[in-house]
Amino acid sequence: KMAKPVVFVIGASGNIGSATVLALSAKYSDKVEIRAGVRNPDKADKLKAIAGVTVVKAEMGEEVELPKTLEGVDALLIVTPGIEHQAPISIKTAEVAKAAGVKFIAVAGGATGPSVGAPMAEIVETVSNLGVPYTILQLPMFVDNYWGLKGGIVGQSSIFSPVDPTKPFATVVVEDAGKAAAAILADPQKHAGKSYDLISESHTYNDVAAAFSEVLGKEVKYVRVPYEATKKTMTDKGVPEWLVPLLMQAYQLIDSGSPIMNPANTGDFTAITGEQPSTLKSWVRKYGSGFQ
Repeated sequence: KMAKPVVFVIGASGNIGSATVLALSAKYSDKVEIRAGVRNPDKADKLKAIAGVTVVKAEMGEEVELPKTLEGVDALLIVTPGIEHQAPISIKTAEVAKAAGVKFIAVAGGATGPSVGAPMAEIVETVSNLGVPYTILQLPMFVDNYWGLKGGIVGQSSIFSPVDPTKPFATVVVEDAGKAAAAILADPQKHAGKSYDLISESHTYNDVAAAFSEVLGKEVKYVRVPYEATKKTMTDKGVPEWLVPLLMQAYQLIDSGSPIMNPANTGDFTAITGEQPSTLKSWVRKYGSGFQ
């Protein structure tokens, strides 16, 4: 009996990483050996509870232990971390993976706005020139970030944001991103050399307010807040200083109708998984009780 190919998700405790591990376990555990790499395995009880998953200590960008940890790995998913200097750490991880003999590298990261997208562009440039088969997963805004609207929806039946509520932007549901990444790791040859835009759907903030209104059975209003006030709120809430201007920029790109924030949906999710993507309404229906 041949040994199963080893797939490895580094950054497995994050949103996309854990969704990928869940999807691998649900659909491909008979086909691949699943390893979930996290900085602190002692804090990874949720991952340890997933059937068929081995949790291992693995730190992105680290050069002493990581090469040994990645030995024998067939397919690796690098989820670019939500930190200020995400390019160097992601690139270093890919280089260590190549040196360790990893046969395929998938990278998932956000292309939100030109300077938000700049680190991803740098990562893509490097990974595509490593000489290792690779796939790129470009991720738009996460629908799951709407949990951040909970306070306003619960307390004031309102959604507060600076964005023009009539302008559409692309989104992905984290679970969808995980399903697509899992499908790629389970069959790397099929996807090598490709770059995908993983989009669940595009919608507007008016659509978001309407979906919550319908599911919660009360009117949820959209309240457009000035940019300066939004900036202050973010800073007061402890959003990292480097991230605030990037979020502002992303919002302004939505306002201007930029294709950076609303790329054409070419159906990549369905092409990869054979499934229909989630919709805003299906997500709000699934989690609506948490907003009551």
